Amino acid sequence: MDVLHRMDRRRFVRLLAAGAAAAAAAPLAGVAAAKPPRRAEDPGKPSPAHRPVTAAMRKEIEVQKKSVADMLKVVRAYELPAGSPPAPIFHAVRAVRRER
Repeated sequence: MDVLHRMDRRRFVRLLAAGAAAAAAAPLAGVAAAKPPRRAEDPGKPSPAHRPVTAAMRKEIEVQKKSVADMLKVVRAYELPAGSPPAPIFHAVRAVRRER
């Protein structure tokens, strides 16, 4: 935050212009580097939706499912004491009037 207070207006505008130029040039660089689409050998044959699932991937999916199931058991088993306050409570605060 201290950096923003010390930055003068001209430097801020230069930084803003450089960022906008970089953002505008980024999609153009991606278009130049893009490869042309391949033609399908057989237009009637559908392309695979995703790569095949390997044994290691299946094992990792099962590990993650077990982990999620264990976490759900813990959350569902937690007993919330009766009369405990709800988590976030919004209280509107009256605005302080400024004198003119």
